[in-house]
Amino acid sequence: MGGSGLVVSDLSVGYGPVRALRRVSLQVPEGAVVTVLGANGAGKSTLLRAISRTLSFHGGAVVEGTVSLAGRRLDTLSPDRVVAAGVSQVPEGRQVFARMTVADNLAAGALGSPRSRRAAALRRVHELFPVLAERARQRAGLLSGGEQQMLAVARALMAAPALLLLDEPSLGLAPLMAERIAETVKEINEQGTSVLLVEQNAALALRLAERAYVLEVGEVTLSGPATELAASDEVRRRYLGVVDEDAAADAARAGTGTRTLTRWRG
Repeated sequence: MGGSGLVVSDLSVGYGPVRALRRVSLQVPEGAVVTVLGANGAGKSTLLRAISRTLSFHGGAVVEGTVSLAGRRLDTLSPDRVVAAGVSQVPEGRQVFARMTVADNLAAGALGSPRSRRAAALRRVHELFPVLAERARQRAGLLSGGEQQMLAVARALMAAPALLLLDEPSLGLAPLMAERIAETVKEINEQGTSVLLVEQNAALALRLAERAYVLEVGEVTLSGPATELAASDEVRRRYLGVVDEDAAADAARAGTGTRTLTRWRG
């Protein structure tokens, strides 16, 4: 993987005395979809906040390491300059401006962008999410959960990013809506936008991504092509709900229960 995309090198993050990430390194090549898997508290959202430079809003700080996009350092920039450099984040829980209209939410996503790009960006998000054009004057808080997720993604796309950071886009959505969001992520990527996807629905994430990383207690414990991780027995047990019945039976006969690894490396 080359350095034309996102490169995170030896990144460590702390919340006061608590170390949330420890020397994390990963890459998102230009035009790729990369996913980060892990349990709650593994540091996935912290990683995205470190990339987008929004850690300080949550009481965190980068302790060491670098983040760059297309060879340009991001870890020295303010959050608004990171957006200007080509990175937009869709936060967990959508966090749309509930009292503002759909149109105003989208306009907020374009703040700081050249006026010449705004019309094209708006056309793009309306093509991706026609319902947002239909409900432009409706308050965002009155949208369904799935429609709010569409709005959150569309708002981030209004800045015309080179890299989209997605934090749990399927969280709380019905399976059919989660699939619709997944198809939209695929289409966004096919249009040329790179994607770094944090997602607890591992089956969905591994289907979308070319490469995957597993975070465990703030460290990368496994990485590789998404197809290889999807075939890994450890990943299948931990994240895909697939049980090795023979191994489980042997463990049960031994009276020890199913053995699991606490750490592993690819």
